[in-house]
Amino acid sequence: MMQTTTPTLTALFTGRRAARRAAHGAPAYGEPVHRTAARDLGPQGARELLAEVFEPSTDRLAHSLGVGRRAEQVARALGRPELLVSAAYLHDIGYAAAARDTGLHQLDGARYLRRLGAPDELTSLVAHHTSALVEAGERHLDTRLRDEFPPPSDTDLLDLLTYCDMTTSATGRPVDVDERLECIYDRYAPGHLVSRSIHRAEPQLRRLVSAVEERLRGR
Repeated sequence: MMQTTTPTLTALFTGRRAARRAAHGAPAYGEPVHRTAARDLGPQGARELLAEVFEPSTDRLAHSLGVGRRAEQVARALGRPELLVSAAYLHDIGYAAAARDTGLHQLDGARYLRRLGAPDELTSLVAHHTSALVEAGERHLDTRLRDEFPPPSDTDLLDLLTYCDMTTSATGRPVDVDERLECIYDRYAPGHLVSRSIHRAEPQLRRLVSAVEERLRGR
């Protein structure tokens, strides 16, 4: 069972939900979603947002949904809150046209979610997932990332989010970390800053995945 002692994201938004009932036309894929109040970004709301900003049958959507499903399994197994699940569904939203700005998808995604009224607990997970500070350093955005979004206070949730990302393929399939890394290296040329960043972070990512898998085997 997921923990119930941690307030759910749905509860965090309950007091503000009535304000978002004003009619809004459905945006085209990739267009900004304009809201006058915070929207519910619990797991269901997160899936709905993905459908608004990513076109169907794309790898970005498939991967995001796959990471979310992976997080649902992990949250149940380890008794972690639905915050992990929402962050997993939304971790790559910075790739959406509505969010893209700096090119650092973790930062762009966290900023976009903040504009939608997401709580700090969610935006910090999105901002720092999968060794974000390593790529931020390559882009000279590490100070900006830290200043705008301090690292999550619950580092275990961040580790679990990164685990789900690093064990889900581009098409949303569960994979081992070897296949996931191979996919990333195939997608980006050796000199690309994403490839360089992942290469630098690889030892840490492998240790993290191994540690989480050991915990899951012990359940």
